[in-house]
Amino acid sequence: MQIRQALIPEEYAAIAALLDASGLSAPVNVGETLYAEAQGRIIATVSRTGELVSHLAVDPGFRGEAVAETLVGALLSRMNAEGIHRRLVFTKSAYVPLFTSMHFTKVADSGVVAILENGTPDLETELTLIRALVERTFGVPIAKLDLGATVVNCNPMTLGHQGLIRYAASRHQGFLVFVLEEDESTFSYEERIAMVRLGTREIENVLVVPSTKYVVSNLTFPSYFLKTMNTRDREHATLDAVIFRDRFMPALHIVCRYIGTEFDPMMQTYNALLKETLGDRLFELVRYASDGAPISASRVRKLLTENKTEEALALVPVSNRGLLRAIWEERHGQPR
Repeated sequence: MQIRQALIPEEYAAIAALLDASGLSAPVNVGETLYAEAQGRIIATVSRTGELVSHLAVDPGFRGEAVAETLVGALLSRMNAEGIHRRLVFTKSAYVPLFTSMHFTKVADSGVVAILENGTPDLETELTLIRALVERTFGVPIAKLDLGATVVNCNPMTLGHQGLIRYAASRHQGFLVFVLEEDESTFSYEERIAMVRLGTREIENVLVVPSTKYVVSNLTFPSYFLKTMNTRDREHATLDAVIFRDRFMPALHIVCRYIGTEFDPMMQTYNALLKETLGDRLFELVRYASDGAPISASRVRKLLTENKTEEALALVPVSNRGLLRAIWEERHGQPR
């Protein structure tokens, strides 16, 4: 058996066929793909992008022959050589024992797919930091708090986001707003979290925090950023919901997560999966409207691109209008 790095189209085509037969989609924009070759054909493959290991598949005829162990070990050795000592894994649940034998810790497992990690900072570290911030902010142990939460992208923040947060926060002692950290949006993470902090600063019991890599990220739910969802992607979304339910809610004493109604089919599917997973610990609010039309970040972005700046600004919090105008004009120039 030989371990090789995929470099040419013929290799990637054979790898894609193996992945498809294993119920996996071919990797997109990965940093590196290795494969094991025996008897003149590709019998196993694994990929990674940065610290994320994924797309592990082994030909059924070669399972139980330490092929996966050898292949993954080769990939981890290459990561070590590059100084990458914190590793995340997205894999089928069947491979969880393999990775735990290599000192990975399970983050969550849907029964179909799983996330594991090795190194620091890990999920427990992230939760400990957020827990400490909550206790400093509210001045009491977290176990004594009744906390609500929402997860937002705010690309950009709108009056709809602000209205949802204001209403939800009124139902709890404290309210956590998780802002997505992935930079896959029109506005950067730094710009978006600044908007959310501005838009919530008058709501006294709100704490704005980073989402971490474990909530709606390219690790847990990449389809969110692609805006498409197939059967395989549903497993990502389910796993994302399971992580929030089983790790974030108990650790941070969150009793309810809030969402707004969605019109995008992919987000409707995600919300339905959240309802299945969180049950009565999920509260859905009807989306706020303006002039009879739902307020959405996509509507604001469309108006901005059409140079209808004043119409766009009318849909965002007053506190944010100066910042949003400055960001947009710096990037695109004064409206014509």
